[in-house]
Amino acid sequence: MYIVFHGSLDNSKSVGTNKLIKDGAKLVLSPKDIISNYNFLRKIEKPINKMKFDEIDIEEEYKEVYNVITNDPLDINTIMKLSKIDLKELMPKLTALELEGKIQKVYGNKYMKI
Repeated sequence: MYIVFHGSLDNSKSVGTNKLIKDGAKLVLSPKDIISNYNFLRKIEKPINKMKFDEIDIEEEYKEVYNVITNDPLDINTIMKLSKIDLKELMPKLTALELEGKIQKVYGNKYMKI
């Protein structure tokens, strides 16, 4: 068993996070960490690698973003350039596609198809 402190024990600003850790808070590193804790957010779907490309259902407003993302990780600047969508509009679309399980965010803040 390990005892881990997020912040200094004598710093009043660390009390809240240390209490959360003590109470069993879960660490969230990605949207999948959140979804795994809420059954109502999970979807029953076929594994994507067994699906044909035309079976993947993408809402019309996200297609322009989804279509520029490949199986190789792309950084946000490349996606903006290829999709011709500004960052303010692009980020919510990437987040929605990620939450729907269509794309994933990987190392170096890059995105790729799942």
